[in-house]
Amino acid sequence: MINAAALPFGLEPPGRDYARNPYPALARLRDDAPRYFAAERDAWFISARADIAALLRDDRLDITQGSSFADRSDPFRTTVVRRLRRWFATAEEALAHIAAAATKACLAELTRQGEGDLVATVAHAIPTRVMAALLGIPAGDLPALQFAAEGLLQSYDLPWAGRPTAVAPAARVLGLYFQHHWRAGPATELMDLLRATQAEFALPDASMIDTCSKLFSAGTTTTGASIANILARLLGAGVESGESGSPDQIDDLLRLDTPVLGIKRVARDEVQLGAAVIRPGQGLYLLIGGANRAPADASQPPLTFGLGRYHCLGAMLARLEIGALLDAVRPLTPQLQLCGPVQWRESWLLHEARSIPVKLHGVFDAD
Repeated sequence: MINAAALPFGLEPPGRDYARNPYPALARLRDDAPRYFAAERDAWFISARADIAALLRDDRLDITQGSSFADRSDPFRTTVVRRLRRWFATAEEALAHIAAAATKACLAELTRQGEGDLVATVAHAIPTRVMAALLGIPAGDLPALQFAAEGLLQSYDLPWAGRPTAVAPAARVLGLYFQHHWRAGPATELMDLLRATQAEFALPDASMIDTCSKLFSAGTTTTGASIANILARLLGAGVESGESGSPDQIDDLLRLDTPVLGIKRVARDEVQLGAAVIRPGQGLYLLIGGANRAPADASQPPLTFGLGRYHCLGAMLARLEIGALLDAVRPLTPQLQLCGPVQWRESWLLHEARSIPVKLHGVFDAD
């Protein structure tokens, strides 16, 4: 008999222990109740990798509002989305150069200061610099945009008493900014691609503004969270730092340090999953954070970027940024010393080191 009170995702706050290390709770759910229905949330929590992989490809499920581009029409997905996927796939060399330059600049700033918070100065700064370069965003505009993107990310979590949320103002800030930026922003290669696609297919401005907004918010928040978790692990402050897996392999780190623990879906039609019957309108939370760590699945690619038609557009870019970070930071870890406790985000569905205070011993070359 499953003790529902011992399982995560109730209506109460997650708590500090879960925030620091959610994986024991996710493992219990995966092993004891891989298809768990939480009546108080009218939602299913799915933990088995095979189930998750099938559901991510199931057209009877819809993504939730805010999880992808707002325009889900065929003309948009067959033009903008397809061209973005092709562009990210073919621009690897240029993107690697941008990621390496951003990493070098962030580490140079850390070196100059001699101490700092690795989350603010490195983990979030690297992807933010990269997205600024791709979208042509001036440096002075980034703090406000980062704050707004964080508000959107907070809204992804399950509701619970006291949960911070700023989704409405955050969405308005990003929308208003990119409304102006779409008309007046500089002509980067990516912006040129988007503008040419709009002109060719007569796509509405609202769809293109939302595209820029989502590219920035997704390209900064979750990648930054992944880098923060990896940095915590490299400094011996990560969760279960002794977990098996080669730290030289990006896939291993993405599997162990998944920043988004669950992918959200909503059933449009009835779905039969073994003995479980998922009704139309019910929510599903596909718990990739637990599935990624299942011993039997450790040799398989991580589910961190999803599968199917909504596989993360920027997966390759995120890998490049993580690779650049590892190349630059790994030799320097002996000179980095924690000078305070690592702080973790309190969230049911997001796992992220929010503060990693360090001091530098000796001088190193950020090159």
